[in-house]
Amino acid sequence: MKFKCLLSTTTLLLLGGCGYFGGDEKQQLEQAWLAQDPQLQQVVEQIRSRGLDVVAQSAAAGTVSACVAEKLSQDPLGKLVSVEGALVESAKVAELLDDLQKVMEQKVSFDQVASLLQKGADAAAYAKSLIEQQGVEQAMQSLKQMALAIEKFAQQDLGAHFQQLLLECKATPPATISAN
Repeated sequence: MKFKCLLSTTTLLLLGGCGYFGGDEKQQLEQAWLAQDPQLQQVVEQIRSRGLDVVAQSAAAGTVSACVAEKLSQDPLGKLVSVEGALVESAKVAELLDDLQKVMEQKVSFDQVASLLQKGADAAAYAKSLIEQQGVEQAMQSLKQMALAIEKFAQQDLGAHFQQLLLECKATPPATISAN
């Protein structure tokens, strides 16, 4: 079992390091969205570099950082925000969690890597993030907890879900673009 987990983790890390899970387009879209509010951008960057728990503990009460950290900490999917591109992820929450569970449970062999890249690259990026944050066993537990808690937004896009949470903490409304 440990060998299976080690092989899976190693394969995901190697592929991630080679740029297979880059998601450059999503990262660019996410950066453009975050650029609309520098405070939200700074909080998301802090969470990704320092971790959600650290930001939640260190954020001053009443700040945008504290609001975002609290909302993400209370949200069953909050830990997935650490993956770049998650704020514009178009996958339905239920489908992404299903793919994520399949990626984390399967025996990854080199013959299956091509299939994994075609079908589950995004899920693999989220799996990699969870494993890095929590270790394999705790990541599987977190995944099960997420799956149980997603009923009310199971058909919502992950990105839309995160954007809604973050916008609740935003000090000023987003600029709207009108076609004249």
